[in-house]
Amino acid sequence: MKGLIKVMSKMGISTVQSYRGAQIFEAIGLNQELIDNYFTWTPSPVDGIGLEVIEQESILRHEASYSKDVVAGAQELEVGGQYQWRRHGNTISGIRTP
Repeated sequence: MKGLIKVMSKMGISTVQSYRGAQIFEAIGLNQELIDNYFTWTPSPVDGIGLEVIEQESILRHEASYSKDVVAGAQELEVGGQYQWRRHGNTISGIRTP
């Protein structure tokens, strides 16, 4: 929480009231229906996925994580993205360490 407050103060946001509706970010990769329902008045330069796709991917990841056919801890999950922090080897510049 302290980190969030620090970032908000650097952006000139001193209260939650001033944060609400400040429009300090854009939605990228979400469709307009999702934005209109959950991120009202948020600008979006590109269209993207909706709740249906988010639901399907969430179910697939849950099923992969909690499959009854797999012994607990015996299966590794997919990374799920291109960027990943690595303790040794190829690191991506600009990515913060955990």
